[in-house]
Amino acid sequence: MPDQGDTGVATPAANRITAHLAATFAGLPVYIYAIEHADGLVLVDTGMIDSTPELDEEGAPVPLPENIPRDVVCVVNTHLHFDHCGGNRLFPGVPIHVQRIELEGPYDPPEWVDFEGATYVEHDGEAEVLPGIRLLPTPGHTNGHQSVLVDTSDGLVVIGGDVAYTFDELASGATEGQRRVLALNAPTWLTHADGGPRFPRRSVEADR
Repeated sequence: MPDQGDTGVATPAANRITAHLAATFAGLPVYIYAIEHADGLVLVDTGMIDSTPELDEEGAPVPLPENIPRDVVCVVNTHLHFDHCGGNRLFPGVPIHVQRIELEGPYDPPEWVDFEGATYVEHDGEAEVLPGIRLLPTPGHTNGHQSVLVDTSDGLVVIGGDVAYTFDELASGATEGQRRVLALNAPTWLTHADGGPRFPRRSVEADR
């Protein structure tokens, strides 16, 4: 039986993907994703486990650390914004896959990225994390943003991170990263979108 996860949306058993609500920020959900691979659990993004006075003022976040899976073989950060890497500190010594350009760029708060035991695996472009789990650079939201391509028994599924906040935004194809995801024509998860993965469609306006 496929697992419906926190969103109530079923995903395939091979490399099964489960969404976990790891925080809310400015009223938006912040989902992270667990991929059940043969080698163990792969976690995509780590949500938030706490906050700062500045973030409290900006978006009144509600961290949900109890929803973050802990027994993982590796982590992938789609990028290093606070709501995607805030739980990295839970994983000292665990490989954390990130694009090199993202790790070299500014991030805030820095101690959520640079912590004792942080073990980053830096990539320059496309890469395979494990068989059936690949990284695709999707710049736009940040220069080093990456999406995760997962081969499942029902075909390719994309974990898009913040390639777009909404499916309407993704449909615009305004950034190189959005255009790369649209070209895949595959079910796509977005961090701040409820309802599970959808097939993104390029808007008519974007083609004019």
